[in-house]
Amino acid sequence: MTVRTPSRTRGLLLAAPALAVVGFAAAALLLAARGSLADGLGRGWSLSAYADLLRDPALTGSLPLSLKIASLSTAVSAATALAVVGAVSGSRRGRAALDAAARATLAVPHLLAAAAFGLLLSGAGLLSRLARAAGWTDGPADFPALVGGPGHTAVLLTYVWKEAPFVTVMLLAAYTPAVRDLETAARTLGAGRLSRLRHVTLPLLAPALTEACLLVFAFTFAAYEIPALLGATAPRALPVEAVGLYRSVELGDRPGALALAVVIGLVIALAATAAAVVSRRLLRARTGP
Repeated sequence: MTVRTPSRTRGLLLAAPALAVVGFAAAALLLAARGSLADGLGRGWSLSAYADLLRDPALTGSLPLSLKIASLSTAVSAATALAVVGAVSGSRRGRAALDAAARATLAVPHLLAAAAFGLLLSGAGLLSRLARAAGWTDGPADFPALVGGPGHTAVLLTYVWKEAPFVTVMLLAAYTPAVRDLETAARTLGAGRLSRLRHVTLPLLAPALTEACLLVFAFTFAAYEIPALLGATAPRALPVEAVGLYRSVELGDRPGALALAVVIGLVIALAATAAAVVSRRLLRARTGP
């Protein structure tokens, strides 16, 4: 005799792992919020940590910097992934090769990628040595400050190299035979490549692209290791500032570190809410109300 599980109960059981992760994240954010409103020993209630953050010019510059790094990394990764998926969309072997290359890149740890880009782009790195050998520069001092410079070029390039393959895998998963059939029909009717991309491919891949962009934005906004290794010393990204304050020997700096963690969590929550609204509207536009 087979016991049938109600669909609602089965849905809750399937969603339990995701709900557990969200619950742990919410509990951690609440604990950080409580710690940010206390003194260094976790006692009392005060907004002094947030007031100190607003008065510190180094910290007020960290939020725009983290938003810039996350936004540029997400936009360039999404554009790159969309371009390469569109370029190989008509070839089954091309899609398979692209999928294999993207998954191989995903397997590289972010810390290893940061170290590799540091060795490649630093003043004493490979590109600098090649530029000197070619006679383009007189030494490391003439090479652009790609690592630790004000433009955070090495941070952005490392993120794009790591996150564009992730977006590519997400888009290839959504690139179903139905999408290919609609592209073929549009091509038969005389639509060009750009027209197919604008009116067929992009609208059908938009929900997957939105979710991938949200994940990339959240990760690059809250990640620590790459900005810590390749970023400038001032201003520093929010996670680097938060970890630095949390490791301070002064217990009075700990509420400030937790206040930064709360700011990071709130920005990611706002981005997730916006992405959920956009994704729901896109799905509604495809399937109808």
